[in-house]
Amino acid sequence: MQIDLNEINVPRKELQDVIGRSMDSVRKFHRRKVLTRIASRCGAAAAALIAVVGICAANPAFAENIPLIGHIFEKVQDEQQYPGDYSTKADHLTGTNVSTSHGITVTLSEIVCTEKSMNVSAMIESEDAFPEDALTMAENMDEGYGAHFYLDADQSETSFVAHEDGVKDVLDLKGKFTDDHTFIGMFRIDFDLYPFADVTIPDQFTWNLKISGISYYPGTDISSKHLADGGEWSFSNEVTKQASEARTVQVGQYMPNGDGITDITISPYEVIINYDYDESRIQPGYERFDSIFTVMLDGSGKVINDKVGLFSPKRYDLSKITVYSMSTPDEATSTAIQEKLTNESFASQLPGWLEENVVSKIEIPLEE
Repeated sequence: MQIDLNEINVPRKELQDVIGRSMDSVRKFHRRKVLTRIASRCGAAAAALIAVVGICAANPAFAENIPLIGHIFEKVQDEQQYPGDYSTKADHLTGTNVSTSHGITVTLSEIVCTEKSMNVSAMIESEDAFPEDALTMAENMDEGYGAHFYLDADQSETSFVAHEDGVKDVLDLKGKFTDDHTFIGMFRIDFDLYPFADVTIPDQFTWNLKISGISYYPGTDISSKHLADGGEWSFSNEVTKQASEARTVQVGQYMPNGDGITDITISPYEVIINYDYDESRIQPGYERFDSIFTVMLDGSGKVINDKVGLFSPKRYDLSKITVYSMSTPDEATSTAIQEKLTNESFASQLPGWLEENVVSKIEIPLEE
């Protein structure tokens, strides 16, 4: 019987995904074969496509999961601590990127590697359904926390790393469940922090990752639980660092207690404030390191919540940044300032209040 593919109702995007993955497999396993051999495999790919179409029609849940690998960023990138457009700039991981242990399969899907960070999308699949308190963790935690799995990671065999004590860290995989057996998310490796802060990131390198445990927090004030412990998920991939899209604005200004800002680097995914300390710039009365309280506002007067000089550019007006230094002679004054920062009803009045009570301020224009 002749099958007319034009009469099979398959959404165009899913059809392209299946064909694309089939062709990727052909290229991966037969890239050194002659063209005629590749053509013969394309016939097998077409047959596989017909089979997949049949499975999709019989099993909608299977069809829904087909686009996950290679498309995870677009499903989880907006809910990250450092959100951004990772999906259109991602490279697909094609090395040893799938590993199974303890009935749990971890797949590393896509990567965006820049000079500042490495962001990786991943999927966790469990043969058994995830525990109920894992499936509901996002509902049981504080608002905005979301669903996280924490990966006990060892990267000591990565090609450019030479730490004698190994390179062990906990990777925060934030995302969501697609069903009771599947979790998708992404994690970030910050090159400005341990364990990579003291090394130069090459343009190309072999990234080796071993995961020995997977845990989660089922709710507020509840200790972490192991999804799996004592396992071994091993991965090895060739990574190419993407061309930098970052720009740096020189600042070179200081606050009364000697703390200063040398420059600010802005990329599509993060803003990095590089701080300095110069004892010779300390003004009388500000010898204590906590003698001032700094408040940072964006161009629209919104408070910037940075994490030790690192924050996402999303949701901020980066036409300029203003850093206010507030005098804190005692703990009560510091507490009063913090209360104003957390008072939503005071937000519109905050810029004016800061201008009236500021000890010093640093205005940093950021527009190109």
